[in-house]
Amino acid sequence: MKALVLEQVASSLACLTDDERELGVALVDIGGGTTDLALFYDRSLQHTSVIPLGGDHITKDLAVGLRTPTREAERIKKRYGCAKAGLVDRNETIEVPSIGGREPRILSRRVLCDIIEPRVEEIFRMIRREIQKSGYEELIASGMVITGGATLLDGMPEIAGEVLGLPVRRGIPEGVGGGLVQMVRSPLHATGVGLLLYGLNERVKSTSLGSNGQAGRIGGVYQQMKSVLAKVFH
Repeated sequence: MKALVLEQVASSLACLTDDERELGVALVDIGGGTTDLALFYDRSLQHTSVIPLGGDHITKDLAVGLRTPTREAERIKKRYGCAKAGLVDRNETIEVPSIGGREPRILSRRVLCDIIEPRVEEIFRMIRREIQKSGYEELIASGMVITGGATLLDGMPEIAGEVLGLPVRRGIPEGVGGGLVQMVRSPLHATGVGLLLYGLNERVKSTSLGSNGQAGRIGGVYQQMKSVLAKVFH
């Protein structure tokens, strides 16, 4: 649980604004195996929970529904997936590899999205129930911020907004300057960037309590963190 709280605090550093944390916001991080929910109000973390569904479950649904290997289902999901089938042209087609060396098939892209949408709806329905159980449902005036690799799917904010009845936006990591900006500006890297920003903040706090010459040490810490970011997201 401590690790979960740290990750949620870190992700909030990367993706949320001060106004959102103050007025109330739900942060949803959809990972591979789980979806993490964190509710912030009055600039503080008020509630966390974990839902045992994530992007890997969408991939498995596609592998079964399309009768294709899991690795191909993941590739197809990332390239052609859309969480809201109504946004996809019915005439658009995709090639789907078959299992066991059989010939690939040409299917409507809409079929792919018809498989994805029910699972995404299920995830957000579970999130809605968790928010209702938390007692903070009326205190998230800023709406919801979604992040994590699975939220890169087209239509994800739209379907989240429909299910939850809240304004929804994707959380893009902020607070990283210089040449690293384009490298990490993706929901996929929200937790990683947040953890590094959290570590940087803690190091700066500790060094600022020392005696003279701390400005140089703080600058050194910042350069170290930039170097770590460059290695992690290379």
